[in-house]
Amino acid sequence: MSLVFKQQQQNIYLDASADIDVDSKTKYNVILSPNLYWVKKVSLPLKYARDVKKIAHTLFEESIPENSLYSYHVYKKEDNFFIFAYDDKEILSLLESKGITTANISAIYFAQSELDAMQDIYKVNDLEALHVKDGIVILLPLKWFETSQPLNIIDLKLSKEKIKLQQYHHLINSNIIVKTIVFLLLFIAVFSVEFFIYRYQKEQIVKQKNKIFTKYHLKPTMMQNKSILNDYERIYKTQKRVRETIAGFLKANLSKSEKIEDISYQNKVIKVIISHVSKEDEKRIMAPFYKQKRTYNSHISNGKLYIEVKI
Repeated sequence: MSLVFKQQQQNIYLDASADIDVDSKTKYNVILSPNLYWVKKVSLPLKYARDVKKIAHTLFEESIPENSLYSYHVYKKEDNFFIFAYDDKEILSLLESKGITTANISAIYFAQSELDAMQDIYKVNDLEALHVKDGIVILLPLKWFETSQPLNIIDLKLSKEKIKLQQYHHLINSNIIVKTIVFLLLFIAVFSVEFFIYRYQKEQIVKQKNKIFTKYHLKPTMMQNKSILNDYERIYKTQKRVRETIAGFLKANLSKSEKIEDISYQNKVIKVIISHVSKEDEKRIMAPFYKQKRTYNSHISNGKLYIEVKI
């Protein structure tokens, strides 16, 4: 049997066996056949539907295939919760096969929420009929009933229990989502710990640096301190050369009569006076300075050797 709906109607019954004439310019309220979802009517010691939805997947563990990517919807009516499990991909594929795009859909409902007040048997195709048993809308073989009437939902007043299909829900595995969330939480926890350790170490380094700066009266910037360090390095090198040069004179190969009368240092020049030195002795005394290739001047006057060494 073919279910044909007028162009102006807004409500359509979606089932794999139904032939639907669709107007691309019309918006439709789609009522899903019981074939397209699982439903349970339960009484639970919970107050809100949102709390039941958190455990909805556990109530269908024996009904739907393991690791199936189902979505869940819950609403409360009187003292009972009606819990639904449905496959977004399956419903979207069926809509597409009927020529119904998401642009044509106004809202999507379950037959359970919209037709649970039915009193009669309603024929939906040549083989099946809708019937309400214990408050649940179910599909049964049409041959079980002697009489039935066609399903007419044109003027049906719809409830507030509509759902939105997730177009890419089938691409995401819930286990992967859980593992990803756990990984991200662990990453955030590790990163947070490392960040606090880094911040603590940084604070300790800053404190230690401030102590050193205060103790040694250092300048506030590294550029100033590097400049001071360069100055001290130049001073150190100069003083080292002065000490080495004076040590060289003190270790000079002098005869018993030869004596150092004076050693002075001024303007990067060391001046030394050695008495009782002849012209022939000058070469012997200055020999160490020849090897060191130092810049110097020397001359003998009145038996004294005058030496000037540039540092």
